[in-house]
Amino acid sequence: MSDKLFKRRQQERETRKENIIKQKPNNWLVVCEGEKTEPNYFKVAVDEINKNIENEYKLKVKIVGLGKNTMSLVKSVEDIQNAIDGYKSSVIPYGKIFVVFDKDSFDDTIFNKAIEMCYKNDYIPLWSNQAIEYWFLLHFNYIDAPMDRKVYATKINECFKNAGLNYKYVKNDKDIYNKLVKYGSLKNAISNAKKIHSKHLSDKPSNSESCTTVYKFFEEVNERLYELE
Repeated sequence: MSDKLFKRRQQERETRKENIIKQKPNNWLVVCEGEKTEPNYFKVAVDEINKNIENEYKLKVKIVGLGKNTMSLVKSVEDIQNAIDGYKSSVIPYGKIFVVFDKDSFDDTIFNKAIEMCYKNDYIPLWSNQAIEYWFLLHFNYIDAPMDRKVYATKINECFKNAGLNYKYVKNDKDIYNKLVKYGSLKNAISNAKKIHSKHLSDKPSNSESCTTVYKFFEEVNERLYELE
C-alpha cells in the first residue's frame, strides 16, 4: 500500500469515527506477524478467558496471522478489515485492535516506525524485543538483561524442566498458553513485563532489549472483566 493511499484511508477512518453508531467493546482484532506461533497462543488464551465469562459478554476476538513484518503488517490492518468485515460501513467493527510483532533482526528505524504507526492509528502494539518467546520466559523469571533470541528455546526448556515438565519447545505448539500458565505464572509474566517496560519508557523500542508489551493485551482483558463485574 502506498503512503498516499495509506494517508487517504487514515482520513476516511477519521470520517467514519465521526459517524460511529455504536462501538462494540467485546469485538477485538488481533493481527499477528507470525502465521502460527502468535495466533495459536492468543486463540487458546481467549478460549480460556471466555470460559469464565457469560455467553452474552464473551470476548469475540478475530485473530489473524499474516506472515508479514513490522510496517507492512501495520499497513495491512485496514486491508484486513475492508476485506473481511465491511469496514467501509459507518460502524467500526472492533472496540480494540492489537498488532503483534517482534524486533527479530529487523531494521531499528522500521521497527520504531511501525510502533509509531500503531499509536497514530489507535492500534495497541504488542511488540517484543527480540521475540515473543521472551514473553514466555517471563512466566518463570524476571529477565531484564539482553538475551539473543537464539537461546530462547533452550531457556524455555530449562524453565519447564525446573517446573517439573520435560518439554522441548517448538514454535507452533498449539498448547503453549496452557503449558505456560500451568507450569509458570501469567500473573508474574504481566508483572515482570510491565515493570521491565516501565524502565524503558524513555528508550526507543529498538533499544529496549529485553522488553515486551504483550502484557497490555491481558491488562485490556482484566479491564474488560472489571467492567463486567
